Amino acid sequence: MQEAARDTIYVLLWGDLIETIRGLASVRRIHEANRRARLILLTTPDYEGLLKHCPWFGAIETDALAEGPAGRLMVKRIKIAKPVAVFDLVGNDTSRRIKGGFRFSRTKWIEAAAKPEPGTHPVEAAAMALGRAGLGAGAYRLGEAAGPDVSWVDYLARTSRTLEPEYFGINGPFALLAPAGDEVKPALRWPKERWASLAHALTEARITPAVVGGPSAREVGRYIAERAPGARDITGKAKLVQLAGLGRRARFVFGEDTGLLHLLVAAGPPALALYPGGEEDPALVAPRGPSTVVIMHAPTLAQVTPEEAMQAMRFAGGFDETTRAA
Repeated sequence: MQEAARDTIYVLLWGDLIETIRGLASVRRIHEANRRARLILLTTPDYEGLLKHCPWFGAIETDALAEGPAGRLMVKRIKIAKPVAVFDLVGNDTSRRIKGGFRFSRTKWIEAAAKPEPGTHPVEAAAMALGRAGLGAGAYRLGEAAGPDVSWVDYLARTSRTLEPEYFGINGPFALLAPAGDEVKPALRWPKERWASLAHALTEARITPAVVGGPSAREVGRYIAERAPGARDITGKAKLVQLAGLGRRARFVFGEDTGLLHLLVAAGPPALALYPGGEEDPALVAPRGPSTVVIMHAPTLAQVTPEEAMQAMRFAGGFDETTRAA
C-alpha cells in the first residue's frame, strides 16, 4: 500500500548562533504539533554543519539570503513544493521579502519571530508568538517556556566517535570552560588568571577542565593549559556539533555570555554564566536549557572569584555523578 503524501512545512531560521539556538525551541514546538508533516529548514550556510543532524528537519536549504534572480528562483522553488505553512522565526526585511512572493499563494504564512517585550526573555516571547498561531499557550511567565534542546546529537554520537570526550583526550569526569575570545573587550571578560585558577581547582577536585571556543579564544586556552596541568585546551579544534556532544557528557559548563555558551547549555549540563555590569537584566538574555543556569552578575567580572564559581557549580549540581547523554 502506497504511503500517503505528507504535508510540507517550511521553517525560516537564521541569524547569529544565539538566535539560531534559541530558535530551536520554537522548531521543537512546530515539530511536535506537526509530526506527520515534512519540515524543511530555510537558512544560511553558517550553521548547516550543526543543523543538518537535527532529526526534526526532512531537508535543509541554505539560500535564504539569495537576492535578484537567485532569490526569485528560491521563492519559486518553495512555492512549487506547495507547503501548507511557512513559519517565519526571523521576522526581518529578508524574510518579509520572501513573504512578498507568497501574496497570491494558499500557503499559510505564520509570523512566529520573538518580538522584544519588556521583562520577557526571547524564549518566552517566541513561545507566545507561536501561541498566537495556535501552538501552545498565549502567555508565559519568565522561565515557564521550554528552552532549546540539542539532545538529538546523541543519535550522531552513537555512530561517530568524534563526539566522544576521548576523541579530544578527555578521560573521566570533566567540565567545559568557555571563555570569550579576543573579539570581546578585556574589561568585559573574566581575567585569564581567574580562568587558570578555576581550572586548577577543578583538577584538584579530580574533574578535568576542558577549554572550548573558537580560534579567537586560543590565547586564553593556551594560557589556562600552561598554568593548570591536566587541563585540556581544545579551542579552535572542535566543530559545533562536537561541542554539543561534549556538552551532553560534561558535568558542568562555565562561561561568559557567548553564542557557544548558549549551545552548550542547550546540550543539557548545569551552567554558570558570567555577566558584566550593565543596565540589562541578565535573566532576560541568559542561555536556557534543561538544567539549572546560575547567573553571576558583577560590575567588574574580576570581582568574581574561582572559589565563588566552584561553590556555584556545587549548588547547581555540577559535581553530581550523572551526565545528560544516553
